[in-house]
Parts: sequence; C-alpha cells; structure tokens
Amino acid sequence: MASGSGGDRHVTSGKAPTWADVAPIFAEKCAGCHTPGGIAPFSLLSAKSAKAHANGILVMTKLGRMPPWMPGHDSPDYIGESRRILTPAEKQLIARWVQGGARVGTGGPVKPVGATSSAPGTTMTLTPAQPYLPKAAVGGLDDYHCFLLEPHLTQNAYVTSAVIEPQQATIVHHVILFEAAGENATEARRLNEASRGKGWTCFGGPGLSETHPTGDSASGDRLGAPPWISAWVPGHTTNDLPQGTGVLVHAGAAIVMQVHYNLIHKPKLDRSRAVIRFAPAAATKLTPLNTILIPAPVELPCPHGVRSTLCSRDVAVQQEIKKYGYNAALIPAGLLYICGKSLANYPQSPASVKSLSTSCDRRVTRPLRIYGVAGHMHIRGYDIKIELNGKTLLHIPRWNFHWQDAYYLEKPVDADVGDVIHVSCKFDNSAIKQPLVNGKLLKPRYVLWGEGTTDEMCLGLLQAADR
Repeated sequence: MASGSGGDRHVTSGKAPTWADVAPIFAEKCAGCHTPGGIAPFSLLSAKSAKAHANGILVMTKLGRMPPWMPGHDSPDYIGESRRILTPAEKQLIARWVQGGARVGTGGPVKPVGATSSAPGTTMTLTPAQPYLPKAAVGGLDDYHCFLLEPHLTQNAYVTSAVIEPQQATIVHHVILFEAAGENATEARRLNEASRGKGWTCFGGPGLSETHPTGDSASGDRLGAPPWISAWVPGHTTNDLPQGTGVLVHAGAAIVMQVHYNLIHKPKLDRSRAVIRFAPAAATKLTPLNTILIPAPVELPCPHGVRSTLCSRDVAVQQEIKKYGYNAALIPAGLLYICGKSLANYPQSPASVKSLSTSCDRRVTRPLRIYGVAGHMHIRGYDIKIELNGKTLLHIPRWNFHWQDAYYLEKPVDADVGDVIHVSCKFDNSAIKQPLVNGKLLKPRYVLWGEGTTDEMCLGLLQAADR
C-alpha cells in the first residue's frame, strides 16, 4: 500500500502496484484539474477512468508535461512547488502501475486534496453582474474576457488571499485579478455598463485606457498598468499571499477579473466568482506588495526570403498607431531607449528567425524585498528568464501563454540600490509559429511590442516590498 506523502510514497509489496498505491498521488497532484466537470479532458478520481487513460498518463508524466509546472530546474524553490510536481519516486510508481496492467484492485474513488488558508481578514465573495457565454474571439480555442467586480470598500484594505470558484470548471483555465482605481475604475465601469454587465474582451491585460503603456510610462514600475492582485489556476496549492504580506486595494476601487476560457469543451454561460479575503489596512500590520514590471524591446523581423509590406518596421509602427493610438506606438522606441539599445542590436534580416532574442537590464533604485515573480509573453515566445545580479528568479524554458502563473519564492530575495534585474526572452517568428486566428495561421510580419493577440511582449513581473 502507499504510505506517507510526496517523495515518501513507496510500495511495500513486490507485486505490481494497484490503484490504491497511485490514487494518493493523483488526488494530491492531479485531481485539481482532472476532476469530473473540470478543465482537464478526463477525471482521475476513479480507478476506471485512470485505467482507461493509463498509457497517456505514463507518457505525459515521463516527459514531465503533467502535472504542468513551467519553471525550469534552474529556478529557485517556490511556495507550494512540491505539490505541483512529481518526484522521481512518484513517476516510477506510476510507471510501474501502468506497465503492470494498471491494476484496479479494491481501490475506491478519491477526493482532490484542496488548498488551505491561514490568511488574516474577512472573506468577501464577488460575482459579475451578468453571466457570459465565451467565444473564441481571438481565434483558435481561447477567449480572454474581463469582468467587473465591486468590493465597495469604504477604506483601504489588503488582499491576503484570493481563490476563484468557476461556475463552468470545464472551460475556466486561469484567472488574473487586477485593481482598477481612479481612471481605471471609471473606464472599467464604463466598459461593463456598455456590455450590460457582461464584461469586455481583453487579451494582454485588463484592456483599460490607462493601462495601455505610453512613451512617458515606459520607465515606470508598472508601465502604466494596474497592479496584479493575484493569479489563480485550477489545482493551485495555495491561494494565500506570502505570510505577513498583502496587496493594497484602495477605497472605492474596482477589481477586474480576467478569465481565460479554453474552449476544448462546449461553451456554456459562465458566472465564475472570486472569493477574496480583505484585511483593513489601518488595523493590520502587513507588508504591502507592489507590482514592478521589467520590459524588454520586441523587434521580430520576418523570416528570411519573405517579401511583403507587412515585413516593414515602419508599417508595423503605423499599424500600432491605428490599433492603439499614437502614444502606445511610442513604446517600441521607448523600450529601446530605457534598455540602452538601438535597432542595430536587432538585425533586420537574420538568416533565421527561429531563435530571436531580446533582453533588458534595470537597476534597482530603492531597497526591495522580492516575494513573487512572473513572466509574460504572447504566442511566439518560447523562453523567458528573470534574474537578479545573475541569479535566476524564474526561468521558463518552454513558455506556454495558456499556462502562465505567478510564483512566490520560498525564500524572499533582497535587492539593494544598484543591483541589476535582467529579463531575457526568445521568440520564434517563423511562418509555422504565427498566431492562429479564425482557424488560419496569419502571414508573417514584423512584430513589435503591443497589447494585442498578434503582437508580442517580453515582460518580467515582480511582486516586491520596499525595505
């Protein structure tokens, strides 16, 4: 039988393992997604279902593709990591079970091991005004939609924990919560009213006018974007912010809930809700976490030999002006400037566009304590790394836009004035790697930094506190 947990699991008998031996692994590390009605394509709560998919389970666990854990082996330890990845002993046990015929034995159904919370504060459940029927607005099988949540705070409060309760778990892939204060709140409420409470389409961010970067905001901590409150994915092992910390939400502010719907299952009306724990700022001694964004230029030329007006950088700039306005189109030049680079650093006609790289160094201007880290690219990106003085804070060697998350460091890292934060990204702009829109690959083009589905970003994100 299975004993212990995590890497302590073993089979005391010399016989082939049975469902009873592997079931605790599936319950702890897989069933958050692989549950009836969940986002995964099949359930792992019953022996019968697991046996039916045993060969696929063996392949995906051997490859390390499941459970999905994006950080590479050179990344530091993160809170909850041990419950998101399989140990070598667990992989071996699963392999023995499959190779031994996926024996069911007397094992019964299991229950997912849920996340627990010890965060301070009062719990509030926030729900969008109206349900929404997802549709693949950006092509393919994905829809990114923003909803307005109103906490009606009369005083500043810290968010200490946040979890999403999806109404349609088969299609809710991940969720990011943003604060919308000031002009952002006004714009969010206007967009929500225009849709009669059903929210609005949003891809790169919350889609608010004040959140679109401008030339003036390129050197700021957040590029004009609102702070992240939290990120949530099915199977998250902890929904609490690091102990003793919180994200400040201001009195009168709204919260924008960006939901990624993956439509491998039939779309249904969804009205997912956020369960958020608030602690009054005036009465709670918590360390406020701030969002710091570290961008790098994006200059992706067309594949060698492709002749098209779309391959002109000047045309790409004009398209950005048309789509997002003149100020947003200043961002590519602004990023070159603040990163100390020029177009000479980005060859316009490289022999290959399968591994285009970019990077940026940002010096720390005040003492920081870094608690959390995340990376962000769009569809063409495949590798992103964030470092502090050469020490890796996060490396995702197989980037997948649809599996993005935020990671809290097991041991927070201090950064002093003059230290260097380095972000680097790699892209593939070949013809086969173009975004899929309405079932068709787009034609290759010169790609710049932009908010849209078919644009790109190279962005490191830190959640840090001033020391």
